[in-house]
Amino acid sequence: MLTNDMSKKTENIPVEINELKGRNVPTWEVVIPNRKTIGLIEEINGRYRATTNKTGEELFDKSLESSINTLLAYFALHEK
Repeated sequence: MLTNDMSKKTENIPVEINELKGRNVPTWEVVIPNRKTIGLIEEINGRYRATTNKTGEELFDKSLESSINTLLAYFALHEK
């Protein structure tokens, strides 16, 4: 019998999404519990551009929700 001991345990990461006022375009910051901002999301021409804080990587999506999920997935895989 084979077992998969290398499976990764699922981890929930609570986040805050804060809308930033006074910007030229609608902008939100994504923050994890220890108050670390992991990135910004801007709505530009009907698309959502997430920019990671650590590496400056730009990730594009069609909705705010999917952009948040993409930013969190990128953070979990590359920056954690």
